[in-house]
Amino acid sequence: MSHSDDTRPAEEPTGDDSDDPGEDAGGERLEFADAVYVDAEPGELWGHLSDPETLTECVPGAESIERQSERRYSVEITRGVSRLTVSLSGEAEFVEMDPPDHVVTSATAFDSTTGSEFDVLAAMEIQDGDRYESKLAYTAEVTYTGGAATLNPSVLRPIVERDIDSYFGNLTEVVEGGD
Repeated sequence: MSHSDDTRPAEEPTGDDSDDPGEDAGGERLEFADAVYVDAEPGELWGHLSDPETLTECVPGAESIERQSERRYSVEITRGVSRLTVSLSGEAEFVEMDPPDHVVTSATAFDSTTGSEFDVLAAMEIQDGDRYESKLAYTAEVTYTGGAATLNPSVLRPIVERDIDSYFGNLTEVVEGGD
């Protein structure tokens, strides 16, 4: 079972209230950071993180995630987000990777119904864990525009947080279950 990092501060900086004039006035941004512990060696965990079948099984709403090359994936994801349903079609790329230690992923997806575009920059680092085999620390920045940007970030944040928790819970179940 995954275990959240007990050392996470109660409130993570979100960037939601940024008055940075360089920020796109038409978009919103959410930031997330945490760590989970998984009972698996780093090499085994890495194999699951880069496997399209495991990703499709673990990512909430994933209809398909297909490997295009060692570093590129196509994605099809459908999610209910408050009063909107977004059917995202896009690509993800490992822009930096050092198996089994870390990966940085850049992803872009678009929903034509709402005109929403999502850009994600995520980093995961796998370390030997203190209490379990591996500590998987992650950060993610999600920028979105279009219909999804009409939602208050306080509405979208808990939905995305639940999806992140579900992803890591699903991943842990797959990895520790030996599937």
